[in-house]
Amino acid sequence: MASLDRSRIEAALAGPRRPAFTLAALGRRLGLGRGSQRTLRRQVASLVAEGVLEKVGRRVRLARRDGLVEATVSSDRNFALDDAGERWRLETRAGARAGDRVLIDPNREGRGRRGDVLQVISGDRDEWVGIFQPGRGGGSLIPYRDDAQWRLRVSARDRGGTAAGEVVAAVPVERRKRSSEPWVRVVERLGQPGEAEADFRAVAWRRRLPVEFPEATLQEAEAAEPSRDAVERLDWRSRPFVTIDPASARDHDDAVWVEPREGDRLRLCVAIADVSHWVRAGSALDVEALRRGNSVYFPDRAVPMLPERLSADRCSLLPDCDRSALAVELEVDGRGRARLERIAPVVVRCAARLDYETAARVMEGEEIPGLGAEVTEGIRRLAVVAERLRRRRFRAGSLDFALPEAHVVLDEAGRPEAIGQAVRTVAHRAVEEAMLAANRAVARWLEAAGRAVPYRIHEPPSLENLADLGGLLHELGLRSHPEAADLAAPKALQRALARAEGHPAEAVLHQLALRSLRQARYAVDNRGHFALGFDAYLHFTSPIRRYADLLVHRAVRAQLADPHGAPSSAAECERIRRLCTRLSWRERVAQAAEREMLELKRCALLSGRVGEAFAGRVSGVARHGVYVTLDGVFADGLLPVGSLRGRWNLDERRLAWRAARGRARLGVGDALTVRLDAVDLTKGWITLSLIELGSEAAG
Repeated sequence: MASLDRSRIEAALAGPRRPAFTLAALGRRLGLGRGSQRTLRRQVASLVAEGVLEKVGRRVRLARRDGLVEATVSSDRNFALDDAGERWRLETRAGARAGDRVLIDPNREGRGRRGDVLQVISGDRDEWVGIFQPGRGGGSLIPYRDDAQWRLRVSARDRGGTAAGEVVAAVPVERRKRSSEPWVRVVERLGQPGEAEADFRAVAWRRRLPVEFPEATLQEAEAAEPSRDAVERLDWRSRPFVTIDPASARDHDDAVWVEPREGDRLRLCVAIADVSHWVRAGSALDVEALRRGNSVYFPDRAVPMLPERLSADRCSLLPDCDRSALAVELEVDGRGRARLERIAPVVVRCAARLDYETAARVMEGEEIPGLGAEVTEGIRRLAVVAERLRRRRFRAGSLDFALPEAHVVLDEAGRPEAIGQAVRTVAHRAVEEAMLAANRAVARWLEAAGRAVPYRIHEPPSLENLADLGGLLHELGLRSHPEAADLAAPKALQRALARAEGHPAEAVLHQLALRSLRQARYAVDNRGHFALGFDAYLHFTSPIRRYADLLVHRAVRAQLADPHGAPSSAAECERIRRLCTRLSWRERVAQAAEREMLELKRCALLSGRVGEAFAGRVSGVARHGVYVTLDGVFADGLLPVGSLRGRWNLDERRLAWRAARGRARLGVGDALTVRLDAVDLTKGWITLSLIELGSEAAG
């Protein structure tokens, strides 16, 4: 029974819906005989005690590792029952209704089971968005991603002329005739899968994104008045700050200015829009911003955290307009050492609004008509100070993943024309370094004051997560041994990735390295940031689009108003902890929606290229096949192992499928040529078949 280890049990219980099994059923799933039940019972009891598994009646399943609780809201909506039958008082409901399946963040202060609803997982809706499928007596509405979680009936008179395969919005209707499936009526035809509006409405509905602002929030945004300043604002309007953003940006929450000091020192000034000056805690604007948590960005539009009246106007650092800001002033010497000089509320009047491409041209020596000598020199000094900060950061072990980002080119109708690599200029890197330095300085300053804030933490990876990376680097001849223990320090991991520079599989290796790390999150306890190599870090520089930054701004204002005040109380720390949990969750929702939309755009682009051949590299290995990243189109497709000729065996340790006869293999990083066999616009799936192996994979 030595082979019955925890990893086998965890793998048997894995699944997106966290299935629960009796011990007998789990034993059968593991292929164990009756004589092994006692050993299985001991293993399961140990895993339950460690919190890896949880009991649900007489069954067991994988426990949530995020500390959250799944439950069903009771009829009075103030309570919910979890799967173990425990009753939870709901302190906030996030719109949850009776019968909804919800995710609860427990309140760890005080007695009893109490908590906040983070997300409604499933339940009835006032509106449904899905794909119409004709059928007897009318048809059905099925999920856009076809995950088989629901199916709704549509009568012939309620289909509204909808054609097969159309994406529609529908509302529930009552039917006298009893049916196991609910009935709906089509109220809006949104188009075919792959069309801009259809895809947006489907993804927003599926991820429960709050698209429209409540009327009270919009009215408050129109009538918003700035709050009174507890401390006097410095007048920095004579400093020629500039904003540097994408050409399509509609809001501008950060501005920079660099001026010379004595010797080789430079003064870096970072001014951030003071959203807390306009959005007061507890207001309708604040409640809605917290509900959203952050803005969500799609290729053709955004779902903003704040109404446009604030995000694109009053809180935006527009040129030639007086704007309230919170500023960080740093002195940076020739070795990249940054010393905080002050943090202060200021009034700025930006001298110019530049896009990244224009700013990069200035940094590279080009003269831009009408920009002016003072602004031009300030932008060039920004490039100098950023390079100093960057060199010092990487000497300290900060990681830099060379992962290209996709840039979707759309036509006038919002359909993708091309997907290429987003260009990263010297201006992108310069602004990034300035924001990193400001975030780090504010984190250290607030930590020293004992203020409870949402730190941005990134914990070190586990050796288990690094094992695949260590083995792959060894397989590719980039390390002398496969063990991962010496990759656990940022500098060691940085050196390992540096050895992959110029390797054909460099991008895939960086992607795998990123997957091996834990996800960054918000937490009230500062645990440092592994990937950046910072002892303290938080988000301060984007309060227009992230609620965490708004919380930090309020803490900064409170500290400036009472610099000798007592550290935050235990109750305040618990309040911030619960907000951190919510904001980390909302960030995951936004990331999932953005990733899903990009997948749909890729499928829409490739739907007309079925049958074409593409070069690519294996980017992932699974039991059902290998995932291939196609060159030039930034799309991943599945090459099913069942489509390969002959018999192939999975080598999980080396992340490869190997032919039973010969030396051919399909492993992470291997080059190959594939044919595009199918594109599913509703599921976001791309299916491939093998044409030819690259030389390193052919053996």
